[in-house]
Amino acid sequence: MRQHGMPPRPWNWAVHGKVVLLKTAGRLRQKQNDQNMQVQIAPEALEFRRPFTHVVRQSIVLTNSGASPLLAFKIKTTAPKQYCVRPNAGTIPAGATREIEVLLQAMKEDPAPDFRCKDKFLVQTTQVPPEIAEITDADEQTAALASLWTRVEDAKKNGDESVVLEKKLRCAFLPAASSTTAANDVNSLPPAIPVPPSATVPVTVSSRVGPSQTPAAAANDTDRELRDAKDAIKRLTLACEGYKAEIERLNVLRQRRAAEDAKIGAAGVSGAQLAQIQANKGLPLPLALVLALIAFILGVVLF
Repeated sequence: MRQHGMPPRPWNWAVHGKVVLLKTAGRLRQKQNDQNMQVQIAPEALEFRRPFTHVVRQSIVLTNSGASPLLAFKIKTTAPKQYCVRPNAGTIPAGATREIEVLLQAMKEDPAPDFRCKDKFLVQTTQVPPEIAEITDADEQTAALASLWTRVEDAKKNGDESVVLEKKLRCAFLPAASSTTAANDVNSLPPAIPVPPSATVPVTVSSRVGPSQTPAAAANDTDRELRDAKDAIKRLTLACEGYKAEIERLNVLRQRRAAEDAKIGAAGVSGAQLAQIQANKGLPLPLALVLALIAFILGVVLF
């Protein structure tokens, strides 16, 4: 720093002239690279519309409008776990356009209405040297492009920003589409395919809908009938399940009694025991007495 009253430092062409030449060469190189790497990026910001409980899609369109025969691009984001970018890197020939798909992953619930999204995307483009552009093998070219991006990052860290063009894209969360927007989306759909008369099916809404009823009243009647029908179906289903359980219980009892009778016959029990078993099974008392008397007579006659 020159002090007050001291004469100015003399111009040194060996030093100052070299600095001027380097700065001039750098500006010329930057201008030439800018002309070669002219990339049109759309849109200016990524806008995602609610609801966010499902995947929301947006796209970035890159156009190589410069003189470079081949450009390489790479897309980065500040929230890599929240977004899926495909492809996040690649090449664009001269005059070509690439559409990059950006997917906002589904959330458990929508953020607050006043939530302000701070996510950003960074689009980087660089010129591909001819020796890499002429590689025909896809895997070999991919490896060469990865090495190219490493050299670009190193040059950028050293202060040479002329090797890469960068553009930042902000993200914005928009409210859900209104009914007017939805109607416009429906109106923008292509015309419906005409259906032949033989394919139509007549539908009866309700016999109680008269000509004097409004559409809202008819809709309410239809909803009430649907609810009544669902309730009736539910009651019938429960009744059928109860009948089915009762039938299964009776079948189990019948099989159990048949098995017990078979065991009694195989064991050869006496008449008194048979009467007692039948009584335990719930036989009427007169019938049990008759069976016991018959068994007693048979025992006296036979023995």
